[in-house]
Amino acid sequence: MTGRKIIEVKLDGMRVITVVYPDGKVDQYSRNGKELVNFPNVVAQIARHARFFKEPMVLDGEVMSASFQDLMKQARRKENAQTQDAVLNLFDIITLAEFQAGVSNKPQSVRSTELNGWYLPISEHMPNVTVVGQETVDLDTMAGQARFKMINTQAVAGGYEGIMIKDPDAGYECKRGRAWMKLKPFIEVSLTVVAIEEGTGKNVGKLGAFVCGGDDDGRRISVNVGSGFSDDQRGTYWTDREEVVGKVVEVRADAITQNQDGTFSLRFPRFLHFRGFGNGEKI
Repeated sequence: MTGRKIIEVKLDGMRVITVVYPDGKVDQYSRNGKELVNFPNVVAQIARHARFFKEPMVLDGEVMSASFQDLMKQARRKENAQTQDAVLNLFDIITLAEFQAGVSNKPQSVRSTELNGWYLPISEHMPNVTVVGQETVDLDTMAGQARFKMINTQAVAGGYEGIMIKDPDAGYECKRGRAWMKLKPFIEVSLTVVAIEEGTGKNVGKLGAFVCGGDDDGRRISVNVGSGFSDDQRGTYWTDREEVVGKVVEVRADAITQNQDGTFSLRFPRFLHFRGFGNGEKI
């Protein structure tokens, strides 16, 4: 956390990889390779301006809608999906060849400039596509540190998850790395539901807790998640418990804690939402 950094808000949407061909063909995929076909407005707007690219390109971003749960429901519908309000928020661009190779050595600052160079002249014709705003700060200066704290405070107050901190000189990698870091007032971990416990008291005959497990940054986490559910969700998830087991859920917590046996757990875990359509799938 020293030197120049690019700061942008952290969005809570659905990660979407958009492949754009100069002839106007546009394909969209989830981060795990599932083809997405339910964002026709976004695809049509990008397709109309694909001719500005000289070779196939990959646009990296997140689709956001009224709520994450509604977005996921519409994204997996096989017909009559209602995604008119969905907006693709772009934050990176590389060539398809680089994406297939798994890496681009072009610096983040250059990629960001190229993305805005393509988008800004045509932005008024793309109501369902935007580019995430960025600001560069120098963390080696007091002014840069103050601005960094202000951006983070404003992002959280504005309802965002926090901020993304990016190295302006780093390339693009198709995997988790240190070039992009998240700063949140809490942590979020994707875990698999391995079992479901029945509730007690008023929740007898309903969901009590998800028993979750998984790995995060080399740490094996096991935790019971019993909060964050509405009464309707407790009834539905208990009825559909056989279908729920195996699904990936996003869990919010205050911190990761270590147990005496060497395993890890979460402090004050809360259920946020499911992260995929099928078992073991994260989107």
